[in-house]
Amino acid sequence: MDMVSILVCSRDRRADLEQLVIALKTIRSSVAYEIVVVEETNSSSAIEGVKYIPHPVANRGFPFARNMAIRHASGDILIFLDDDCMIQGDWLTHLLDVFENPDVVGAQGGVTVPPSSGPIGWAESIIGFPGGGIKRIIASGGKPEPTTEISTLNAAYRRRVVGAVGGFDDRLKWGGEDDFFAKKACKHGPCLFVPAAVVAHKPRGSLAGIWKWFIRRGRVDILFTRIHDYEAPTRYSLFTVLRSSLSVKFLFPLLVLLVFSCKWSLAFILSFLPLFAAVQVARHFMIWRKSGADLRCLVLIPVVKLTMDLAEDWGRFKGILRV
Repeated sequence: MDMVSILVCSRDRRADLEQLVIALKTIRSSVAYEIVVVEETNSSSAIEGVKYIPHPVANRGFPFARNMAIRHASGDILIFLDDDCMIQGDWLTHLLDVFENPDVVGAQGGVTVPPSSGPIGWAESIIGFPGGGIKRIIASGGKPEPTTEISTLNAAYRRRVVGAVGGFDDRLKWGGEDDFFAKKACKHGPCLFVPAAVVAHKPRGSLAGIWKWFIRRGRVDILFTRIHDYEAPTRYSLFTVLRSSLSVKFLFPLLVLLVFSCKWSLAFILSFLPLFAAVQVARHFMIWRKSGADLRCLVLIPVVKLTMDLAEDWGRFKGILRV
């Protein structure tokens, strides 16, 4: 490969952006690379040593910024990186190694959280957000594996595939554009998850932040059901989205029980949360133990997961009503 472009899109996180750029400039690599920064701001300020492309605040969304970065990039491999990530070790080398195989068209690196993250932040990552979190790194056993689940917070694609797909879909301005893109890109050849290409991504770190994040994810789920050219329509039919809803899983049996017995309905209500908590602790226990997170994280995992599920359902409800 002749040139690699590292693309960073940013808004309202100038301190994080500058910290990331400093780290990127210190990378030692046998491959020539450039850094392309697209910043949505009304107070632009060039950054030395990078291609800096500002554009005014207009809430055009993630696809607009990513497509702008692509147009200004020169590389054969395009790497997408969130502005609040911190690269770890030989991140670039590991991410590019898989492209030595000419058949590979895309890759996602591993995502964890900074060691200083609080228990809620660690819980996010152990549950698998964003980008699969530390859960995905541990589950992979440290070895690259095939995937079609690629998040642009730490990802790379061959430029020819980006061109073939046609860039990121402007309809998905509030998120999900990278999933939509990945499903199409991976039809052009194999894509890999590369756990060794690790970045630490700042977590939301609070239940309020998680709530807002997953409301948006729920709205995107419903938007996907209305986009007929999505590459995995059965996953995003309204029926399959609602079938995965925690609220539906709770309300449907409750309504059935109410028909027959108020006593059993009350028992179901009282047992639901303890049962939910027990299932979540059991499901994530091994990942938690291997992660090195403290006991507070394990205790909070059910709370964080419940917040995620309820917020996503609320976002889906708002998406259905188009509010």
